[in-house]
Amino acid sequence: MSERETFWLEVLNWVQTSLILVGVVTFVITPKQGKRDYAELGIILALTFLTEFSMTILWYTSHTTVNLAYSIFNLTTLPLFVLLYRRRMTWVNKDTIAALIIVPFLLFGLINLFFVQGVTKFNSYTIAFSSVAFIVISISYFFILIRELPTESITKLPMFWINSAILIFSSGTFVIYLSADYLANVINNNMIGTWFVHNFVGLIYYAILWRALLLVRSGHAKEVK
Repeated sequence: MSERETFWLEVLNWVQTSLILVGVVTFVITPKQGKRDYAELGIILALTFLTEFSMTILWYTSHTTVNLAYSIFNLTTLPLFVLLYRRRMTWVNKDTIAALIIVPFLLFGLINLFFVQGVTKFNSYTIAFSSVAFIVISISYFFILIRELPTESITKLPMFWINSAILIFSSGTFVIYLSADYLANVINNNMIGTWFVHNFVGLIYYAILWRALLLVRSGHAKEVK
């Protein structure tokens, strides 16, 4: 891999990590009601920043990665987002639906972690599984928003932007995660170009989440006046 390739990948990685930190700070300065309403998103962003930052520092200091840390972190994202969606559903069977998503995902993720891809490899199959679940959930939630709310008011909702971010990121990275194991371990691809695309989509993802948090903060700031 050339120095030019790694340089731009590192730049994109640092920009993305900085944007995650901006999201965390925005959540911290959000009024209490907003933090309660979107607590799961705040936890996800905080865990993401801690994972990304610590792994980046580890790479610069020892040129090693701890795939186990990423694998454990990736087991938390889907369940937390499902809980965020669950609190906004009016369905009587929403607890059952949430359980039917979370339990199979965790079982699959743990089996993959200990018996398939293992604790030393990047558990791409688990993230591919979650990407499919996210795509289904986000499309379903869009149908709910369109059915229950006037179209012109949807874009004013933080959940519209959160849902959009999830759909864009999951759709944009699904093929990457599905093929990552083959590319890295079978044909020994250096993954620079692939991960550049991944991080670029990630940049869009975190920018949209930040937009959602700004709406949360401004909306609840108005409510307390």
